[in-house]
Amino acid sequence: MNRRRALYGLGTLPLGLLLLPFLALALQGAGHLGEALAAWDVALQSLLLAAGGTLLVLGAGLALAFLGVLGGVGRGLEGLLLLSFYIPPFVTGMGLLFTFQSLGWRLYGTEGILLAWTLHYAPMAYALLRPSLEPLLPLLRAARAHGVVGARRLRVLLPPLLPGLLSTGGLVYLALLGNFGVPAVLGLPERVYTLPTLAYARLTSPLSQDPLGEAAALGLVLGLLALPALALRPRPLLEAAPEAAPPPRPLFRLGFALYALLALALTAWGLLREAFLNPYTGALEPAFGAALALPLVGKGLGNSLLLALGAASLLLLLALALRPFPGALARARALLDLHYTLPGTLLGLGLILLLAPTPLYATPWLLLLAYLLHFASLALRALEAGVRVEPGVAAARVHGLPFLEAWLRVGYPLLLPQARGAFFLVFPLALSEVTLSALLYAPGAETVGVAVLGALNGGLYREAAAVGLLLALLSTVALLTPGGRRW
Repeated sequence: MNRRRALYGLGTLPLGLLLLPFLALALQGAGHLGEALAAWDVALQSLLLAAGGTLLVLGAGLALAFLGVLGGVGRGLEGLLLLSFYIPPFVTGMGLLFTFQSLGWRLYGTEGILLAWTLHYAPMAYALLRPSLEPLLPLLRAARAHGVVGARRLRVLLPPLLPGLLSTGGLVYLALLGNFGVPAVLGLPERVYTLPTLAYARLTSPLSQDPLGEAAALGLVLGLLALPALALRPRPLLEAAPEAAPPPRPLFRLGFALYALLALALTAWGLLREAFLNPYTGALEPAFGAALALPLVGKGLGNSLLLALGAASLLLLLALALRPFPGALARARALLDLHYTLPGTLLGLGLILLLAPTPLYATPWLLLLAYLLHFASLALRALEAGVRVEPGVAAARVHGLPFLEAWLRVGYPLLLPQARGAFFLVFPLALSEVTLSALLYAPGAETVGVAVLGALNGGLYREAAAVGLLLALLSTVALLTPGGRRW
């Protein structure tokens, strides 16, 4: 019994270590909770924005899933749709801002935030909902045979779809609640604050008597708002595209393609126009050279590339090391899911509080640690969801190969496509990450996301658009790799 208790204690030790940033946040923020509750209007605004955005994203994702299933949409069109998700959310916000400005409309404020969130996260909702919808095709045909058509079919489909909708809605809600980039681009100019942007403002305010405590208290409120969604057991996005599709219906496929093209066009047109054309003469005058010549942008791009390469490589090695042990891999992934699903603001503030007294603070190593914790779940899922290589390894063991040699000669070669997928899943997300970066970057070690937001705040719109296009291009290349196309 004592031995079993000791083993249980050792097994729970990693969970305790992973929870330390959140525990530090709770302890530091509890003393300032009263001050944070005085900002109840911002908390309410964050809640309403996240809830409203979740409903919009779920509606768009469900509509796209219907179009995809009934239209027999394959991986080509799905890849076109997923480009909108691979483009960083704050770049989506910039693109929409510039596109609508070219049409003479202002997109700042609540409407702009909700539109950017919907266009960015609808592909994620589609990818999570389509696998739940496809098995319901026979039910849909039976409903049509009994005269249940049009909107009335929803009454038949929604009950079996409800678990998937709730889980997807929980993940979308958490992503919107903790999103920093879009509210920073489209909300701050109109003084539309959310809890992440307000926490960042308090943390960097020279007038605050205890900036860490006040920011931690706002993070604690953010965590309280996130708790109900965690009860829905949301899963991070990693769904394989369906192998077989029903007989295609061209009209539904056309609707799917038109939405994907429109979503991309709304983002890309403004960025292209701002980055390539002189705003005064209309002449072709690309701003890429001027953007890369900015010290903060050049340094930020270099730092982000190194951090993204380091995080993706280290997480791939961790996933490969754990892959021969499915039980350990599943337990590690389950623990690390928390760091991906919870808003990044909580992790960033927790790491500041936990590591501020150490030499790690205010160095790029702190950002690397944050990236590793935040994206580990995705890398582990990519290999966990890969092909089943155990039969091949077992056959190699039967023929006399030791365990490690069997994996090196048989198991790992079979996992190469999934390994590439894991790398190119993490790399673009880490490259353009801005929530953790805005909180944890050190002077002289800024990331490209921080540099773009700084260029926007400084009125360097053309340069910001140029860097945004570069990030979108890198994300597109990652999605078009053989590993990226699988997901």
